[in-house]
Amino acid sequence: MTSRPLVPGEAVPADGPPVVLNAGRTRVMVTVVNTGDRPIQVGSH
Repeated sequence: MTSRPLVPGEAVPADGPPVVLNAGRTRVMVTVVNTGDRPIQVGSH
């Protein structure tokens, strides 16, 4: 355990080399325009 307080939902990585996500993958940028009269949310998962 750690001596510092735990934070709900916190990810605590193990000791070792850094974790590399999506290595070698092409980055894609998307521009979104909302022409409606209501706000929208754009996300990715």
